[in-house]
Amino acid sequence: MKTIFAAIIIFVSFGSVHAQGLGGKLSKVGSDYAKAYMTPAVNAFGVDLNSGLFQTAKVGGILPFGLEFYLGVKVGAAIIPNSAKSFNLSYMDTMYFPVQGGLPTVAVPVEYKTTNAPTIFGSKSPGYAVGTVDTTIGGVNYSRTDSVSTIGGLINTNIAALPVPQLGIGSLFGTDVIIRYLPKTKISSYGSVNLFGFAIKHNISQYIPLIPVDVAVQIGWQNLSIYDNTGSRVVKESAFAGNAEVSKTFAILTVYGGLQVESSTLDVNYLLQPSQVGQLLSQPVPISFKLTGKDTFRGLVGLNLSLFPFQINADYSVGYYNAISAGIGLSI
Repeated sequence: MKTIFAAIIIFVSFGSVHAQGLGGKLSKVGSDYAKAYMTPAVNAFGVDLNSGLFQTAKVGGILPFGLEFYLGVKVGAAIIPNSAKSFNLSYMDTMYFPVQGGLPTVAVPVEYKTTNAPTIFGSKSPGYAVGTVDTTIGGVNYSRTDSVSTIGGLINTNIAALPVPQLGIGSLFGTDVIIRYLPKTKISSYGSVNLFGFAIKHNISQYIPLIPVDVAVQIGWQNLSIYDNTGSRVVKESAFAGNAEVSKTFAILTVYGGLQVESSTLDVNYLLQPSQVGQLLSQPVPISFKLTGKDTFRGLVGLNLSLFPFQINADYSVGYYNAISAGIGLSI
């Protein structure tokens, strides 16, 4: 399981400012820039976490009393559109000018503008922000144009994938429970990660005599937290989903689909380091903000192949970000 999550820790690790991790990159920019840079992440991770919650609408198994157990790994893979790989932004900052025979510096507000700057999933080449000051303060003219390098994307990709372990237990009165859990696990020197989530699915077709398909409804919550190597939590993605699902089984093949409402939020915490562009800092400044995902609704269709005791499934969903989901597990 550590191997599965190593990629996640490397991807979102907040290591030292010299490390090629997300924390090192964000430490060079302020909160306005970081929000624009991270917006595709809340959408992609939300889509990933809310993927793979079911591979059939059927509830219950072949064990006594209709019991069934499932243990496997699901992978959600959000498809990143080109529009989410870059952004334009105007933001306020401060430019500092030295003076003689008085205060050591004069602080002048300035608007910086960046065009086609890479997001977290964009080009690894850094963006550029341009700010121009031409003003008079106290009879002194201050004029300067800065063209400064910002940060590049962490990973230039068209697909953001996230694997999660999943345990399914059922059925009690037509109800199944899904648990996604990984205890706080240290990954080498990158930091640690933990995941917890659960979903409850209830069979609806049991109330409809002679219905030719299986119908169920499901609701679930998940939290994914990433910690740096000091134990501080630096990223937390929270996700919610509720769906209505339907499936039909033909021998070993099940066709399934559903409609799902969902939401996600991303909490980000990092330290803005001293001596960064446009900043005059004597020590690191804590930065914290929350982003809300635009993933609110999706429709999906998929296939599940049952080769006892193995279950192999894949589906495609259409939403704010389209996504591919796949899973493999043992089911008895």
